[in-house]
Amino acid sequence: MKNQVPDHQDADLILAAEECPPETFSQYHRFTSSADETIIRKLSAHGPVLLRGGRGSGKSALLIEAHRRMVQAGNTFPVYVSLRYLPLLQSDGEEYIKHFCSHLAHAISQELIARSIEYDFGSPVDQATFQIEMLRMSQTIGKRIVLLFDDAAHIGREAPLEAFFDLFRTLSSNLVSCKASIYPGVTRFGVRFDVYNDSTVVDVSRADVSANTNFFPEVVRARYPKLAERAIFSDRLSPVQFANLLGRTVVGNLRGFILACNRFVHQERIGIPEIQKCMLEMATDYYWPLMEEVAPKLGIYEPLVEPARDVVEVIVDHASKPVKDRSRPIAPDRVLIHRQSVSEFAKIFEILEYLGFLARREASRALKSGGRGPVFALNLCHLLEATPNQRLTYEMVQEWMAGSGELAELHVSGQAFSKISLPSLAETKGLAILDRPVKTLAKSRAYPYGFTENLIGRLEADGIATVGALALSTDTQLDAVRRVGEATIKKIRGVVEQAIWM
Repeated sequence: MKNQVPDHQDADLILAAEECPPETFSQYHRFTSSADETIIRKLSAHGPVLLRGGRGSGKSALLIEAHRRMVQAGNTFPVYVSLRYLPLLQSDGEEYIKHFCSHLAHAISQELIARSIEYDFGSPVDQATFQIEMLRMSQTIGKRIVLLFDDAAHIGREAPLEAFFDLFRTLSSNLVSCKASIYPGVTRFGVRFDVYNDSTVVDVSRADVSANTNFFPEVVRARYPKLAERAIFSDRLSPVQFANLLGRTVVGNLRGFILACNRFVHQERIGIPEIQKCMLEMATDYYWPLMEEVAPKLGIYEPLVEPARDVVEVIVDHASKPVKDRSRPIAPDRVLIHRQSVSEFAKIFEILEYLGFLARREASRALKSGGRGPVFALNLCHLLEATPNQRLTYEMVQEWMAGSGELAELHVSGQAFSKISLPSLAETKGLAILDRPVKTLAKSRAYPYGFTENLIGRLEADGIATVGALALSTDTQLDAVRRVGEATIKKIRGVVEQAIWM
């Protein structure tokens, strides 16, 4: 591969665990809570496990850490398999199974090479043959096999899920343990897979910083040592408060947390005003553009983006109303919504949870007006944006971090959601992002680590005109593009994955 000529200088942030080089993974990731340790043990033990959580909640990091520890222990044969594989998004039924088996067989062969185990796994293309080969390999090498499937579900392409869960169930045995990460709204498990009888479901959530005050400070110490120094903070703000406030602001979303921290790395002094500025900027140039980024990869759910915006605005406006009416000095940061409303807009709430606009804190609580519903923690960027004067105070920080304030309530007889109409959805639709031109991935608010115009021009000159074509391009094809080398190929892969996957 030819020498790399850099296109431009980037702050090369590691936003997702699967993008982190193995040699630096333990340097950047922390698993300090008892909940993390419990999850890692479950991922290493016998039995099928589904790890459920939103975008940036840490599912991939937990899977990779479990894999890393099992390799060190040496008594199992773990295989981490990212299902960010485009043919799986474009197929179903028997074709899906064929692509799945091929992709998994390659991952197993690579793991055998990495562990210096001499065994020819072969290339089984159907689930029956694959199951037999897995059992044969387990008996030959004398180790239980643990399959860790990451990104098993795509929120905009649900058709293949039934095929995946059928495979998940079939491959599981006393010698093969299957684990998979899924998002909160997965419902299409197929007729042969009973989610609670055929697996253990484990939820990952870091929205409540009051429950674990050490996690986000540990992440800051690992990734941003300067932001853990007391000297750069004002008298009323400690490094621990800073980390936990940012964690609570983004409702525990680690990707949003890293992007927020990045705004402070060059600041010499940090106080409440600087955090206020960060929160308002995140609302404007990260969260709302995130809707634009997500829309073309939602498949049949793309028309729900606009009503999703409306739902967020209604909830935030309702939560901030007591401050606007001057009946309360601080807006409640949690809202209790009647289950009927949540059910009516189920897919919208799923999308908003997945993207970090809000996070479910409780499954069910009684409303004062009657009925029950879930409690959601609100993203503080939007709550502050809707607050009069948009001013953050120390008193607001204390109440929001403690999670002890009064809840806002949206009851079923109210008119809050009455003006929001749901569009009709197509029965089937591919991901629109695949047909978008490559220039869609230009550096922008939606793609902060996107491509330069120069790189886009060179890709188009070599006949790579769409995002789908770029995703299907081999490393050899990309290496043939003028002034594209190993580092640029890695960046291209990262941006394309951000564009296609959730």
